[in-house]
Amino acid sequence: MNRLEAMEVFIRVAETGSFTEAARQLGVPKASATTRVQALEARLGVKLLHRTTRRVSLTTEGAHYLEECTRLLRELEDLEGTLGQETASAKGRLRVDVPTSVGRYVLAPRVEDFLARYPGITLELGCTDRVVDLVAEGIDCVVRGGEVHDPGLVARKLGELPVLTCAAPSYLRRHGPVHSPEALQGHVFVNFLSRRTGKPFEVDFQRGEESHVLHLPHRVATNDASIALALSLAGQGLLQAPASVPVRQFLESGQLVRVLPEWSAPPLPFFVLYAPTRRLPLRVRVFVDWATEVIREELAQAQAFMAHPGAAAPTLSPIVVRV
Repeated sequence: MNRLEAMEVFIRVAETGSFTEAARQLGVPKASATTRVQALEARLGVKLLHRTTRRVSLTTEGAHYLEECTRLLRELEDLEGTLGQETASAKGRLRVDVPTSVGRYVLAPRVEDFLARYPGITLELGCTDRVVDLVAEGIDCVVRGGEVHDPGLVARKLGELPVLTCAAPSYLRRHGPVHSPEALQGHVFVNFLSRRTGKPFEVDFQRGEESHVLHLPHRVATNDASIALALSLAGQGLLQAPASVPVRQFLESGQLVRVLPEWSAPPLPFFVLYAPTRRLPLRVRVFVDWATEVIREELAQAQAFMAHPGAAAPTLSPIVVRV
């Protein structure tokens, strides 16, 4: 039995939940995939997978073995990739997780450039806003907005995204204009819920030495940035949001109106995060460098819009969520 091949088959079966799909992806007969996993179980003396006619799932031992197999094969791949490598030779499977809107508005439109630079890399771009376990889930790096709460990760700060306050004209017609933070009493916000704590973020306003941190009521709250924007457009409340392209375009079209433009909210820091390692794998390093370049361009465009809000909005920029 070739243990490395058997481990690769086991990992793919665990990821897909199917011997048939794993065999198809690896280009081997289903019977061969089944035999390799059975031989691996026989060698280890434990059952790695529960099998039924409908699905395949991990046993407790299988879940632990999957984590260790993934780590070992990644380390082997990284070792092979560092021997006499040049940047252009970066290769392998690269798993990245980003907020959905970052993938849609920032990375997807530019990914052709990345793949052309590094034709040996196969990119798997996951789009979620949840907290992920990089090691357990086999993810190489993540892009996130908000403060970093995991000291076990390496965090490269990409910059900051401006945050503004806005509302739909229909909301302001019903509730009246807002001239100061104190005048917000009696208003409602579309509050954003932290995915880490489940609690609403406070609303911040700063002007010179003045600062107001408010906990304002809501009729509806969400932990999804695009839903929060849709709710505000529907007149459900004021919204503090990053200066993303959709937000800027809705401001230019008049579907949203800036509220208290002379007061600023703290900007949203933006990071790329990856697990610490003695030598960062080349495929990860080139992606981090490329993503840093692309996202910093987008953050600069958002900064320029805030400085000149009458200018035309660019066509690409992230909606970033706090985590």
